[in-house]
Amino acid sequence: MESFDVTGLYVSNDSTMQAIFELLTQHEGEINMYGFKREQLMALLKECLSCSNFRWSGKYYAQIKGSAMVQRLTPSLAIAFMSKVEAPVIDLGPLLYCRYIDDCFVLCSTEEEMNKCFELLNN
Repeated sequence: MESFDVTGLYVSNDSTMQAIFELLTQHEGEINMYGFKREQLMALLKECLSCSNFRWSGKYYAQIKGSAMVQRLTPSLAIAFMSKVEAPVIDLGPLLYCRYIDDCFVLCSTEEEMNKCFELLNN
C-alpha cells in the first residue's frame, strides 16, 4: 500500500494539449462538444493557455512555464493530464487505485507490482 503525490504539477502546455487531444479523440461521440469540432476546441484551449497572467502581492505576472494554478481551467487540465499518466498503472491491474487530481493511492499484492506502479507514475 502506497500513496503518491505529484510534486509541482506544472505540466507544459504542449503536454496538456496532447493529453486533451488524445482524450477527445479516444472518447469521440461520448463527449458533448456543443457543436464545436475537436480542432476548434483545441484552438480555444491553446488561446486560454497562452494567456496565463496572474496577480500576486498587487503586481501582475505572466506564467512562463505550465499553467498558473489560479486559473479555473488548471485543475481540469491537471486531471486530464494525470489520466494519461495513470493509464499504464490501471492497465497493470493493482488491487486498488484511487486518485484525486495529483494524489494517488495504490494497493498492490506484491512489492514488485508496487515498484512497477511507482516506476510507471514517474515516467
